[in-house]
Amino acid sequence: MKKKNMVFEQIQKYRIGYFLGVLLVAMDAIATYIYPQLITNILDKAVPEKDSGEIITNVVYMAVCQFVSITVALLLSYLFCRMSNRFIIRIKLLLINSMFQIDGKEIGAKSNLFMTSMSTDVNIIEMLSSRMLSDLLIQIVTVLITAVVLIQINSVIFLFMLVIYPTLIVIQVSFNKKMLVQSRKVMGKMDVGNGLVKEFVSCLYEYIALNGKNYYVNKFCNNEKLLRKEILKQNMLMAYNRTVPQTISTSIFLIVLAISGIMVINGQIQIGELTVIIMYTQRMFNPLSSIMLVIGQFQKAKVSVDRINEIIG
Repeated sequence: MKKKNMVFEQIQKYRIGYFLGVLLVAMDAIATYIYPQLITNILDKAVPEKDSGEIITNVVYMAVCQFVSITVALLLSYLFCRMSNRFIIRIKLLLINSMFQIDGKEIGAKSNLFMTSMSTDVNIIEMLSSRMLSDLLIQIVTVLITAVVLIQINSVIFLFMLVIYPTLIVIQVSFNKKMLVQSRKVMGKMDVGNGLVKEFVSCLYEYIALNGKNYYVNKFCNNEKLLRKEILKQNMLMAYNRTVPQTISTSIFLIVLAISGIMVINGQIQIGELTVIIMYTQRMFNPLSSIMLVIGQFQKAKVSVDRINEIIG
């Protein structure tokens, strides 16, 4: 029989908050969709016709779009932080209450897991739910709307970028698998470390009486060195996860810039469309890199959720 995912059940209690988040993201999507049309109006219509009134009007509309995007980002941050605060309190209470129900034979093993879960695991989930999740929603919408805009402006450019995306996805899947394995190793070493700290506090008198300082220090340092090695590997995986997609994205942007420049020379697109292509190509890849980083954090959070469910499930 499959165990209940207690963490997921707690998340489901905030459906109204998620619905409000979707409404806010929809507002940002509209602003993101309108923005490039205003740019092309200025560069391809108002400027050639020397219509200063039309320029000012479009600039005002662009300012409104920017204001909407900024306001949505702030409101989403506030909304998700509020929900995260309540959610984290519920999880911590469940962890504490679950420890009172553990069989006596399991207290030793579960107490080490409990100490790490109350600090590291909960903090990982809190960071994801309070900050990264709101940014992720905006980034996903930005990528989708940007794709729609690029299709409308020049389908050739969009198709070229679409062909490259599978490479980024394959790279991300590979990093995610490695991140999941590495996160489990790091958390396991942290459990051992917490157990040693608890042992030190509980047996301090015995260590002093038996002159066991060197014995404990060596045992603690050995585990700490192994933990730091695993943390280094985890951090480097995250660094590679940032660097590789960014390198590919930059290369694609330069190719798109060259293709678009040739199209302007050949009269296939106008200057305004070139400006939008340059702007929105960057806006498509930058959020994509951010999305990939958050997905990497999801792998760490998945390990933490599994560990918490092991106690409260």
